[in-house]
Amino acid sequence: MNVQEDVPTILQEFVQARVINQEMLINLIIEQGPKGVAGKLFYEDGINLDETKEIRIEFFNILKIDHLWVMPNLVKLKLSNNIIEKIENLDILVHLKELDLSFNRIKIMENLNNLTKLEILLLFNNEISEIENLDNLCNLTIFSIGNNAIEDWKHVMYLRKFENLHSLNMSGNPCTKQDGYLDYVFAFLPQLIYYEYKIITNEQRKAAIEKHYRTLNTLGETELKEKQELDAKKEYKKKLVFLTAAYVEHLDGDYLFNQMFENDKEGKDLSMVNEDTQNAYDQYKINFIAVCEELCEVGVKENEKRMEEINIFNIAINEGKIASQNQGRKIVNEVLQKKAVITASVKQLLKKLVGDVDVATLEDISQKAQQFSEEFNDIVTDAWTKLMSIEVELHEQVEDVSEIFRMNLSDMVDAFLTTARGYFSQLRNSEAEYNDTVNGAILYYLSGFGDDTKIPQHMLNLCEDKDMLNYNLSNSHDKHLLVIDAREETMLNRVKNWLDEYTEELVKSEIERNSQQILETSHFADSQQQELLQLLQQLNLNVNDSEVVLALDT
Repeated sequence: MNVQEDVPTILQEFVQARVINQEMLINLIIEQGPKGVAGKLFYEDGINLDETKEIRIEFFNILKIDHLWVMPNLVKLKLSNNIIEKIENLDILVHLKELDLSFNRIKIMENLNNLTKLEILLLFNNEISEIENLDNLCNLTIFSIGNNAIEDWKHVMYLRKFENLHSLNMSGNPCTKQDGYLDYVFAFLPQLIYYEYKIITNEQRKAAIEKHYRTLNTLGETELKEKQELDAKKEYKKKLVFLTAAYVEHLDGDYLFNQMFENDKEGKDLSMVNEDTQNAYDQYKINFIAVCEELCEVGVKENEKRMEEINIFNIAINEGKIASQNQGRKIVNEVLQKKAVITASVKQLLKKLVGDVDVATLEDISQKAQQFSEEFNDIVTDAWTKLMSIEVELHEQVEDVSEIFRMNLSDMVDAFLTTARGYFSQLRNSEAEYNDTVNGAILYYLSGFGDDTKIPQHMLNLCEDKDMLNYNLSNSHDKHLLVIDAREETMLNRVKNWLDEYTEELVKSEIERNSQQILETSHFADSQQQELLQLLQQLNLNVNDSEVVLALDT
């Protein structure tokens, strides 16, 4: 019995189960490419796997997806009607917009999250029991997964987040045979326009929404809350990045304050001995956070000043570079223009060497060739001198401006660091005042007890006597100071390191630019002289040949 007669001839070569290889891909591209004259030209231009956008590998009995890394620019891939059991080796196909894996033996949806541009995913007639692992496919528009083994309805809520999903096919799955499934889909997937490739009518949608009205309201409120929380998290991350750039991250709230008490259980307990210690703690927190927030505001403003200074510097440097480039371009154009004139003159001399040429003419041509050589050499040398002078002047200007900029930036950083140290001193003073206040409040509280046995049990290990109280307060005080000192040191070191690295990079960048410009200028001069020299050598050879001919004639 023959292999399916409607299968293309190229496919008939591969009836045995196999994996994809490069020979197969090339043969398929030829088979699926243009026919006739266009096909001939296509073949003669060469097969470029890197640039291939679309390929069909259907009815091949393919066992395993492989070797597609040679086609990274694929936009459409059809692998239907094979015996593939696992989705794999597709990560590199980041440009893929359409993937057809219908009529295979796939059981698990996996290894698809890298295909972020995917718009069409066809998995019809496989053995999949759960829709999953599509979270990054935000552009998914058409999804067909009919004739699989999906039984429950949880996929509906999973697909709800795919806002661009307009067409869904679930036909033939066990879940679709349950009463109310279609209404559930129509109600909870409002972005759908088509189901089983048929348009969802307004009446169908309205009826479905009415059946699930209460659940939809509750779900809407939950999703709104989740969206708000997600937006808040995104905003927080954005703000954190902004504050980190200003070196004042986590100083816009109670983070540093809470960090002090994070590993200080005794300190926290002492703050809750009575109403007075609790009031002292509350006031301490208010004062501490106020200082942190003020430092945060100062840090943001100082960072804005630094960025403005950097912007002004970059504008000044770029203007200087552009001015130098314009001067240099003018000089280069003049050289090219003069070179064109001389080149034309040399070519005219070459024409004079055609046929019989007398000695006087040969001598005149040789003399003129030498003049052209000397003249152009002077032109190039003069241009090189001017270009180098422009570059030297620019380099000196950049160095001078950079030094002024470095000093300004250094002064700004020093001023900020001095201010920051002042704020951290305030935090330490605030901590010391709180420590003294709590100490006094507890001692006053203890003085009301004539008998130690009347002291509450939870206080015995903290402040059963004055020495124990002093020890615990001192220990708490030291822990708090460590946190404050560490945050200060982190800020100061980061700012100093940034300044050092930034200014070092400026110097390095300018040295590299200057060296590159010098090399380019020298290369330009050498290449121009070399090009004319080659033309003059051709002229000299012809002159010499003519002289030989004349000598033989004589």
